[in-house]
Amino acid sequence: MTAPTPPPGHAGPVVDTGVSSVLELIDREVAAHPGAPAVREPGREVSYAELDRLADTVAGRLGSDFGIGRGDTVLIAARAGADFTAAVLGTLRAGAAYLPVDTTYPPERIEQILRASSAQLLVLADPEALDTSASGTRATGLAALVAPDPAGGAGAAGAGRGPAPAPEDAAYVIFSSGSTGRPKGIVQTHRCLANFISWQVDGSGLGRGRRVLQVAPLTFDVSVQEVFYTLASGGCLYVPEPHVRRDPRDLIDFVIDERIEVVDFPQSLIDVVMALPTSFEHAPDLRHIISAGETVRVTEALEGLLTRRPDITLHNHYGPAENHMVASHSMSAAAGNLEPRPPVGSLVWNTYVYLLDEQGVPVPDGEVGEVYIGGVGVALGYTDPELSRTAFVPDPFRPGERLYRTRDRGVWRAADRTLGLLGRMDDLIKIRGNAVEPREVEARLADFAGVKDAAAFPVVRADGAVELHAALTGDPPPAPELRRALLAVLPDYMVPVRWWLVDGLPVSPNGKLDRKALPGDGARPLSLVPHQAKSSR
Repeated sequence: MTAPTPPPGHAGPVVDTGVSSVLELIDREVAAHPGAPAVREPGREVSYAELDRLADTVAGRLGSDFGIGRGDTVLIAARAGADFTAAVLGTLRAGAAYLPVDTTYPPERIEQILRASSAQLLVLADPEALDTSASGTRATGLAALVAPDPAGGAGAAGAGRGPAPAPEDAAYVIFSSGSTGRPKGIVQTHRCLANFISWQVDGSGLGRGRRVLQVAPLTFDVSVQEVFYTLASGGCLYVPEPHVRRDPRDLIDFVIDERIEVVDFPQSLIDVVMALPTSFEHAPDLRHIISAGETVRVTEALEGLLTRRPDITLHNHYGPAENHMVASHSMSAAAGNLEPRPPVGSLVWNTYVYLLDEQGVPVPDGEVGEVYIGGVGVALGYTDPELSRTAFVPDPFRPGERLYRTRDRGVWRAADRTLGLLGRMDDLIKIRGNAVEPREVEARLADFAGVKDAAAFPVVRADGAVELHAALTGDPPPAPELRRALLAVLPDYMVPVRWWLVDGLPVSPNGKLDRKALPGDGARPLSLVPHQAKSSR
């Protein structure tokens, strides 16, 4: 009898993690060392046992006071820290999914996300910061949600928890920029979360019991790794004050003073830190630098650091939020595998990848194809079903399975059978690790009186960092006015840093916008001086 033909593509190791929810991993750590520090923030240290009690309090209140349970979504707008972490764990224990929102987002942006997510409850650090009367969504303050019951009504450990989540239940929702002009929400599962955190604890080489820096924006899925890897491995999550997060000099001092062992920085932040007088080299306890969200480059300065500090490992992580964690490549001078343009590496547990041509046919190793990802990390989809239909497609080689179509161009390197990335097939831009769809920025710019046409585009600086620029036609307002107005409706990373006035946007021979030719011939800086008063429509 002829053996069935194996599916094409490459697959990571098939590993039975033995858990269906990351909550099981955290419960084990609570039982193993209840008195150990779980979260440290300015002026406060919370043990595993205390965090456990806070999370149970949250779960109980979510269920009893608000009827939150399986299938619901809780939007949490709060700063990182012990209370935020307790709110996240309590939400999962109640059976719901959590949706983090940056407190610095403009109210209009938060309201857009609220409408798109259909969240059943808002948890706000500042209950007065957002008017929820129009949406009719219930809201509560974070402090009230985590506060101990003066009557001692929290009950026995675990009393407030709902049934254990199923692997396919939603665990979290992450919103990013959308090509439709509105933010899009990615609904990720407990199965995905449990798998990649299990891999990170036991398969990534990071180890257990680490002191981990929490610095990624909570709206960036890297924060999911920072929080859950730390708690699932018995480590301690170190949360700096907001001003420290914003200043790389203060941040590296924090890493040194708090003896941080694991950091997760995008390439742009690595480059900034490497240019400082005090850098990673001066952090004697640092052992692991993870980088995700941007193309990793081992610059001459970074190679010098890693050569002088062979005890530090650089990890290149690849994974769209729609799959979260797909591939990893670890580099160090000790391993002798430093190279300027490293691959994104080998596939993580229970994940597989196809590289397909335009006809959906697998390409041979060494040839370029579009990256399609399958396995346990494939998200449930977007909050917008129409977007889901085009991005999440049936697997033609494994009946009943689904794939995420990434729009990334990739190649299997024959020398080491690792995955290399060669850019995008669409217009998506990464700014400080955050996904930016130019069309969403352009849709906002089109609302300004005087703007005839607008195009947002990336510019790579000499140091490798990516900036967002915009080209405009017509008689637009001055640049400062545009910037102020956009900051009122968009996150700061979606606001262009340079503006160009052009007579016409460049077009390709077929009449479409030629983004590669932006800003176009004759581009000149947009005036900084106000002229005739303009206003948004």
